[in-house]
Amino acid sequence: MISVILLMAGVGSRMGIDKNKVLLPLGDKLIFEHSLDLFLSYGFEVVCVINKNDEEFIKNRLQGKAKYIYGGKTRQDSVYNGLNSVTGDYVLIHDAARPLISKDVIDNILKIKSDKKGILCYLETKDTIKINDTKLITLDRSKLISAVTPQCGPKDILLKCYTKAKNENKSFTDDISILEYYSDIKIDLVKANEEVIKVTTKLDYEIVKLLEAK
Repeated sequence: MISVILLMAGVGSRMGIDKNKVLLPLGDKLIFEHSLDLFLSYGFEVVCVINKNDEEFIKNRLQGKAKYIYGGKTRQDSVYNGLNSVTGDYVLIHDAARPLISKDVIDNILKIKSDKKGILCYLETKDTIKINDTKLITLDRSKLISAVTPQCGPKDILLKCYTKAKNENKSFTDDISILEYYSDIKIDLVKANEEVIKVTTKLDYEIVKLLEAK
């Protein structure tokens, strides 16, 4: 079985709002419901990792369609909690703040998924990236990609790596980074749709609203 960990335990601080950004409206749904409904349409088990303060509201919106658990202090802690709650043997980890992930991307993940490899969804890097150190260093853009979600892998390997990171008090910025550090599992790539913008700022929200309305 395939399980999804849907990360939605934020508080909206970077948007300067007094509520969780994934609870904002987007078309005729809330932000988190776009990806939730897509994953449910495949019959996946979905575990929503939520902020405890949002429990009653989210519980009423879920109406038993998906399970939920509480998140941790960091994204990494929240994923760890999710990995200890899902029952599937392969896991997709997705930011609920990326509401416009497309069905084509999920289909492509399913075509290549394996219990012997992870999958990173990515976008091509459009900007020239520089390292701002003692002097500017320009990186080769042709070799750069931007990591987005879903990020996927076998549950047993993900949980083993996340447990090691927790025990060693190491922090990582995404799920594939943990697999890269603690395992030698092969990582395949799936190109994401460009609309999979993460709603982080008010401008992101306005852009996503325009894209959803098309």
